[in-house]
Amino acid sequence: MVPGDSTDLLPRMLTFLAEHPLIVPLIMVSLGLGFALWRFMDVIAPVVSPALNVLADWLRRGRPAARSVELPIAYPVDVGVDAIRAIDPAFSTPSFLAEVQRIGGLVLAGWAKRDLAKCRGLMTDACWDLQAAQLARPLPDSWRPFAKTVTVSPEWIIAVRSDAAADRITVRTRVQCPPGTGKVVRGRRIAEWIEDWTLVRAKVRSAAAAPGRGSSGEWLVDEMTHVAVRLERAA
Repeated sequence: MVPGDSTDLLPRMLTFLAEHPLIVPLIMVSLGLGFALWRFMDVIAPVVSPALNVLADWLRRGRPAARSVELPIAYPVDVGVDAIRAIDPAFSTPSFLAEVQRIGGLVLAGWAKRDLAKCRGLMTDACWDLQAAQLARPLPDSWRPFAKTVTVSPEWIIAVRSDAAADRITVRTRVQCPPGTGKVVRGRRIAEWIEDWTLVRAKVRSAAAAPGRGSSGEWLVDEMTHVAVRLERAA
């Protein structure tokens, strides 16, 4: 091949591609993934970012020391609720969801004022540490910057777990924006954030000891796990 002569460049390229047949599919897949990430980044980011924030906080605090306790038992929801009510007759699904609503309203009010001091007694130490850390830095992809306008709605119990020390109940929760007020993501506003909130209560040993509200009977928020973001319907 004479320098500057490109007459046999195309045959050489075709020969190279014939000898390496996977190159073209890999290039096409890479281009497709790149386009998808670019096109839907505004939708993907609100879903992925909270999970990455939680992971970063967990890594910053370090892995918790292993504890020699028995593994919690995961009950079917109805069975778990009945097991709690057998010892605490005052417990019921509606009353529990009402308590989650009350706690959620106080947490939202704290975030709206950017002062969680009054929420300290509503959370476990681990949850409090995480919320306090999030308060110290911007959170553009969650509901917290919009806490002045959003409302919280606990929907239903999705899991009940119990061990020797405590009962744990996980509730599917919706944090909703008033119509037309949510953050705009590619021309559509966020309608709500969907989260799973896990609350924990020290084990009640007998019906006689079941408290209405007290230090040993309060439900405390232990986890607030991001699940999804739902956008308003396109006009």
